[in-house]
Amino acid sequence: MRMALMTWRQVESYLAERDIVLIPTGATEQHGPNGLLGTDHLVAEQLALALGERCEVAVMPVLPVGMSQHHLGFPGSASLTAAGYAGMLTETVESLARHGFRRFVFVNGHGGNTVPAKAAASDLLARREDLEWIWRSWWEHPAVKALEDELFGDRNGDHATAAEISMTMHLFPGAVAPLAPVDVRHPAHEWPLGPRRFRETFPDGRMGSDPSLADAAKGKRLFELCVELYGTELDDLLAR
Repeated sequence: MRMALMTWRQVESYLAERDIVLIPTGATEQHGPNGLLGTDHLVAEQLALALGERCEVAVMPVLPVGMSQHHLGFPGSASLTAAGYAGMLTETVESLARHGFRRFVFVNGHGGNTVPAKAAASDLLARREDLEWIWRSWWEHPAVKALEDELFGDRNGDHATAAEISMTMHLFPGAVAPLAPVDVRHPAHEWPLGPRRFRETFPDGRMGSDPSLADAAKGKRLFELCVELYGTELDDLLAR
């Protein structure tokens, strides 16, 4: 149920039956030599839409820019500050809460969003104990991690991973060019890194990953597993 394609009257009718909404959130940032700039928000949006269809839950438009400051050394990357991202989430939730939404399930596609999101949730829920804030990054479920290990082993990496590149190959056929095998050595570094130091340390944008292992069939397995796992969790939430 894509809220962008609903009228306000349809949302009002929905709220007479349910108080839950899915909010996909990601980033617009470089993803190595062949990954799409929209990887994080594209995967989050498609997963949220699939979950919304499966469970008949309203889905907000995707929040496409996240906390990606360390990627700003690469053209096309966009970022909010940590405070700016936290503020966007808080104000989005508070806006929707005015109308009767009470349970907010975030479908997240970018690891850098998690820390500011937790800070935002902590501050908001101290004031609004009637609300529920549920944060799910698609790769964090143990069963998803197990499948990533099976498919890619220790070459999946930490950024521009073979898993996320596979997901975009499945969801957007032809958009991602195949890549020859690459060196997956992970340079020693401190964290966090600023944009200049990040690009110096990881010149092509990857962090210990081998995107040459990515393919659409693997992405399909990962995506369908996420829909099943998080769909079951959403079913349980709706049954409460």
